[in-house]
Amino acid sequence: MKVTVRCYARFRDAFGEEQVVDLPQGATIRDAVIILAKASPDSDLLVDDMQNIRSYVMIMHQDERISPMDAGSVTLEDGDLIILFPPVSGG
Repeated sequence: MKVTVRCYARFRDAFGEEQVVDLPQGATIRDAVIILAKASPDSDLLVDDMQNIRSYVMIMHQDERISPMDAGSVTLEDGDLIILFPPVSGG
C-alpha cells in the first residue's frame, strides 16, 4: 500500500515536502516514519537510536493528532496522509 508523508519546516528541509512511502498491509504510522527517516542522513531528527519516534515530533493522521508513543498502534490504510511537524518555536 502507498501512504503519503508530508513534512513541514525543518522536517521538509531534511526529508522533502512530500514523500510516498510503500508499506505492507498492517503497517503503522511508526513504520512509515522509520522508513522515511532511514532514507535520509538526518534520520536522528525523527527517530532515536532505538527507532522510537522522538517525543517532540507532532504527527497528524486523518485530521487527528497522534502521540509519537501511540504511532505504533495506529494502522494505516492505502492512500492515508501523515503530516509531520517539528516543535513550534520562536517568538
